[in-house]
Order: sequence, then C-alpha cells, then structure tokens
Amino acid sequence: MENKPLMRVYEEDEIIMREGESYGEMYKIISGSAALYLDYGGADEYLIGVISAGKCFGEVSLLAGRPEQYTVVAVDRVMVMAIREEQFEGFIKDNLHNTIDIMKNMADRIVMLNKNLGLIADELYESYKDGENKNSVTGHSDISEKIKMYRIMCLTGQNDFLGKV
Repeated sequence: MENKPLMRVYEEDEIIMREGESYGEMYKIISGSAALYLDYGGADEYLIGVISAGKCFGEVSLLAGRPEQYTVVAVDRVMVMAIREEQFEGFIKDNLHNTIDIMKNMADRIVMLNKNLGLIADELYESYKDGENKNSVTGHSDISEKIKMYRIMCLTGQNDFLGKV
C-alpha cells in the first residue's frame, strides 16, 4: 500500500463526505472551497460554513473513530490531500507544520460550532420568551440551561451525552 497521501479532485456540487458515514480519512484542501452542511439535502439543511485552501476536515471523525458530523460539498473545483488513518501518524511526523494547521482548524471548528449553538440557544430563548411555542415546551429557561450544559460538556471534552437526545 502506498504510504503517501492521495490527491483527489472534486467538481462543483460534488459531495466529498456525507454526514453519518465513516471514511477513515482526513482531508486538507489544496485548492478550491468546500461547504459544510448539516442535514444536506434534507428539510432542515443548514450551512455551517465554507472552508478553503489550507483548511482540514474529517480530522475529528478520524481521531475520534466516529462517523462524520456533517456533509462536505465542493463549492467549486476542489483539490484535496486525503490522509488515511494508517498514514496519519507518519504524515504528522513528516509534516510537523501540519500539526499546528490541524489544531488551528479543530479550534476554529469548535469556536464556529459553539457560536452556532449560542445563536440557536438565543433564538430558542427568544421564541419561547415571546410565547411562540408555548404548547411544545414548558420552561424556556430549562432549554437554555440544557443547551449551556451541552456546550460546556462539549468544550470540556465530556462526551458521555453523545447519542442521548
């Protein structure tokens, strides 16, 4: 098996990774841009953000051994470097500068997801405070507190709540 990362090209609107699937790879964008979505193509599709050259994705799922948390779609023609799980350690050793890039990307993603959760929490709070969804949930402060708890657990690395919705 070749030990060098593979270069792949994806055309505009082509799916690179699909939410819920496992790939055993992480990707670094060499050129082009990609969009990250939750529930891509579904009724609740949500654009998380757009990433471009130098940014990585799939690293969290690779390191955690979990399925992808979002779908990645090429915005334009995208070239990526695909690093398989068995190549990851050697890739980091041979490309130390990428370690910092990966850490920065993961930190950016955490900040971005945390901000999105904050916006959702604020939106839910305002919705329930104004009496819009009175029949569906009792006590908007309870929802706000639960969201805060999940945000804190996520940021502190406590993941025993995953899958318990």
